[in-house]
Amino acid sequence: MKKLMLLSALALAGCYTEESPQPKGLASFEVTVKGFYVADSNPRASLPVVASCVAQHGGNQAAVPMELRGTPNCRLAMPRGPVDIDFDIQAVDVKGQPMDSFNGPVSFRTVPGNLTGPYRYRWVQLTNGKGTGTVRSAQLYGEAHVWVEDEPVQVDYAEGQVVAGELPEEPAVRSFSTGLSRAMHFEEPTISTVQVPQNSDQLTAYNGTFMRIGVAPEAGSPLIQNCEPDDPNYNQPVTLLVTGTDPGGFFVTDLTACRVREGSIPGANTQTAEPTGFFPGRFNSIYIYNYSFPEGLDPGDLLWSIAGSVQEFTATTQLTFPSWSIREKVRLLPQSEWNKYLDLAPPTEINGRLCGFSGSPYITDVMCGYSYGNYKMEGLESSLVKIRRVKFPQVFRSCDANGNNTVPFFCPDPRANVFGACGTDDPNDPDVPERVCNVDCTLGLGQYRGQICAEKTTYDNFGQFVVEMNPMGAAEAGLDNSVNGRLHALNALPPVSPATEAWTRSTNTYPTGATLNIWCDKAVNVRFGGASVPGVPSNVALAAATRLEHTLNENQSYVWVSVQNAANGSAACKVSQHPRARINLVTKDAVPDLVVNCSETDADADRAEQCRFLHGATFDIVGHLRHVSAARPRWIVLPRDQDDLCCYPGPGMECPRPIEPCVNP
Repeated sequence: MKKLMLLSALALAGCYTEESPQPKGLASFEVTVKGFYVADSNPRASLPVVASCVAQHGGNQAAVPMELRGTPNCRLAMPRGPVDIDFDIQAVDVKGQPMDSFNGPVSFRTVPGNLTGPYRYRWVQLTNGKGTGTVRSAQLYGEAHVWVEDEPVQVDYAEGQVVAGELPEEPAVRSFSTGLSRAMHFEEPTISTVQVPQNSDQLTAYNGTFMRIGVAPEAGSPLIQNCEPDDPNYNQPVTLLVTGTDPGGFFVTDLTACRVREGSIPGANTQTAEPTGFFPGRFNSIYIYNYSFPEGLDPGDLLWSIAGSVQEFTATTQLTFPSWSIREKVRLLPQSEWNKYLDLAPPTEINGRLCGFSGSPYITDVMCGYSYGNYKMEGLESSLVKIRRVKFPQVFRSCDANGNNTVPFFCPDPRANVFGACGTDDPNDPDVPERVCNVDCTLGLGQYRGQICAEKTTYDNFGQFVVEMNPMGAAEAGLDNSVNGRLHALNALPPVSPATEAWTRSTNTYPTGATLNIWCDKAVNVRFGGASVPGVPSNVALAAATRLEHTLNENQSYVWVSVQNAANGSAACKVSQHPRARINLVTKDAVPDLVVNCSETDADADRAEQCRFLHGATFDIVGHLRHVSAARPRWIVLPRDQDDLCCYPGPGMECPRPIEPCVNP
C-alpha cells in the first residue's frame, strides 16, 4: 500500500499546467461603403440607379437613399465608364475586435470589375487601424464587392515594365488578410449595356470580360429591362432572338431592349437628327462566334441566355467560347409559325441620314458610316438591316501590283479634300500606286468616275464588294429623302404671257462632274448652264412625275426649269446631288450561285446575258450589319440566304439568276 501511494505521489509531482498561446494579430477588415460616383465628374455625380427604383421615389434620382442604392431591389445602373466607390476601413483582429494597433498600407480590388486610373485609387494608408479609401473600377455588373487586402498593390505594365506612379513603401511583412464590403448590386448585363459605346469610344468597355446575358428559369428570376417609364419596353423581360446563323456562329437580337435617345451617349457624331429623337437602332444585337456552325439553332429560335467572353473583332463586338440555353425552337412548330418572332425584328433601312450625311456634301459621303462617331450605324451592329435599290459593280479591278495578295487601305484628308495614306502620305512609299488604284476603284474616282468598281483582291480574299446606294432625291421617284438639306426645292412658274417662256434658276450651284437627280410633279423643260438662261440645245423635256439623272459638265453649275404647259400652273421640282455612297456586301455564303464578277462580253452567251441583267438591275437586300474598321467602306451587309435579295430588272430585262423580282418593294 505504501508503495502504491509513493508511486501516486511521484506521478502527481510530474504533472503541470501551461496556458495555450492566444491568437493575435490582423485577421480581416471591416469595409463600409459610403457612396458610388461617376469617375472624374465635376461636380461629383452619384451613380444612377435603375429606372424601376427611381420610379418608387417620385422619379427623382437624388431622392433615392444611399442605404438603398446597390441593393437587390434598387440596383445601380450598369456604368458606361469607370466608377469611384468611397468606403471606410477598420482593421479587425483575430478576436473580431477593432485593431487600432495596425498601421500600414492596404490595397483594393473589386470582383467583378477591373481597377483603372491612377494608383492612388488602389490603396490607402491605415493609421491606428482606420482609413478612408476610394477605389476606381470599370466593367462592373451584377453582384460585386470591394475587397481590402493586406497585400501588394496591383500595378500596370507597359513594354514589360511597371508603370510609374504613386505606390506605398512595401512593409517587411504582409499578413494577406482580407475583408470585403457588402454586396453591391449592379444591373445585370444586357446586349445593349455591352454594346452601347463607352467613354466616347465606339468599342465596348467590356472587352475581355466573361458575361452571361439573360437568365434561364432554373437560375433565377427573369432579367428585366432597365427602361424609362415611358418606354414601351419598361419592365419587360429580356427576350433573346436568333436572327440568323452562318458557318462560324449566329446573331442574336434582344427584342425588348430600351430605346436610346440621341444625345445621351458621349462621343456621338450626329449630323442629321432622327425625327423620333431616338437612335434608329437600340444597340441590341450581337454576334456569337462559335468557331463552327451552331448545330441545333435556327433563325427564329428564342434563347433564355447567352454567355461567353466579350471581344472586339475588326471593331465588331462578339461573344466567344459561347454557351446558350434554348427557350423555344420554332422549327418544332408548324411552318406557318417559323417567322412569328422574326416578324418582331424587322430590318432597319440604311439611308443617307444613317450613313452620316449632313445638309451639304462632304468628302466621306461616298463611304456610308465612315465616322467612328456614327452611333446610328453602331447601334445597328449585328442587327438586321435593309439597303434599297442598290447597284452592283460593273468592274472588278485588282490593285495588287506587287502580287503580295494585299492592297493598302486609305483614309480621307478633309482639309485637302483628297484620299491617301492614313497618316503622312509619303510620295516615295511603294504602296502609293496600289493605294491610288484602290481609292479610284472603290470610290468611283479617276478612270472609274461614273462607274461602280470593286477591288478584286479584296473580293477574292474576303468575298466583299462595294455596291452603290440609292441616290438622294424625291421620295416620289423612289429615291432617298432622309436628309432634308440635300433636297433643293425649285418651283417653275408659268409665264405671264402665254406666248413666252418663264425660266426659274436653282438657288444652289453644283460642282462640275456632280450627278443630279431632278423630279417635278408636272411636265417641265430642264436646262443646265450658268447664271444666264442656257440656250435651246441644252433643253431636256421632262415628263411629269419622272426622274431625270444628269451629270454636269464644266460649263454647267445651275439647273433651270420652265413649265411645258402654262395652263397647268406652277410645277414643283426637287433637285438633289447624288453622293454615290457605297457600302460593302458579301453574298458568297448566302447566294453562292449569283455571279457578281462577270463580263457582258463573255464568250458564253448565257453568262453574258446574266451579267447584263445584273448590271441593269437594282436590288433590295436584307442582312446583318457588320463593322470592319480596316475595310473601305467600313460597314458590310451580310444577307442570310437567297430570300434576302430581290431585284428590280432593268428596262426590257429580267432578274439575274437565281434572284427573284421584288414583289412588295
